[in-house]
Amino acid sequence: MRSILCPLDITEALEDRIETALALARASNGHVTFQIATPFAQMAAWEPFGGVAVSAYALNEAREANEKLAAELDQRFASQDVPFDIEVLDQERIAAAAAAARFADVVIGSLSDPVVEEMALSLRAPVLGVPRGVPMLGFDKPALIAWDGGHEGANAMRAALPLLQQAGEVHLLTVREKENNFPAADAASYLSRHGVHAEVHDRERNGSIAFTIEECARDIGAGMIVMGLFGHSRLRELLLGGVSRDMLDRSQIPLLLAH
Repeated sequence: MRSILCPLDITEALEDRIETALALARASNGHVTFQIATPFAQMAAWEPFGGVAVSAYALNEAREANEKLAAELDQRFASQDVPFDIEVLDQERIAAAAAAARFADVVIGSLSDPVVEEMALSLRAPVLGVPRGVPMLGFDKPALIAWDGGHEGANAMRAALPLLQQAGEVHLLTVREKENNFPAADAASYLSRHGVHAEVHDRERNGSIAFTIEECARDIGAGMIVMGLFGHSRLRELLLGGVSRDMLDRSQIPLLLAH
């Protein structure tokens, strides 16, 4: 994964994303694009009651804050051993990331970011979501693939191949709940053709599926969970919950997500 996109915003999780992006670039001899995107034109159009003067002042402050952040990061990264560039864009975050993701192998996000789900569903590139306070600094820990035979899970597994090839161990987990027309053994055969030899686990559901995945991840000491993100029945997941939503809300292990 040599083309790494790292969208930035000023939150508590900012450092987790930055450190993960830099560590991945070092591990893969990659290049990081740090992207700062704010939709200034839209913000001006949204200003109610004709508050043009206040809006202009606020927009100027926001632009100056973005430029200041970019300058600070440029100075900071200059001493790093990682090729990088910094983009400052007058654009909505998801749209800016979607455009840049055309030429990205992976996008670094934060699981605590409210838009990480939309990002993973909208972008063509996989999203590596890191929990707050848990940057992914090493890539040789065991990796767990949450496998249910679906297209989303298969997409995530293929997207994760460069990281799976670096992992110390790879495990494929199937949680027994419904008929799976594409068993984990088939996925393991695919991985073996790429030099990745995976151990297959078939577990009974213990509480929620998300808890069962987390339990297996803890048992093997996983440093990453690879899983598909489901977005076909968003209303149903909102009302009833779902594995994707549960994992995004609770995981303390980095997630490699694809749709």
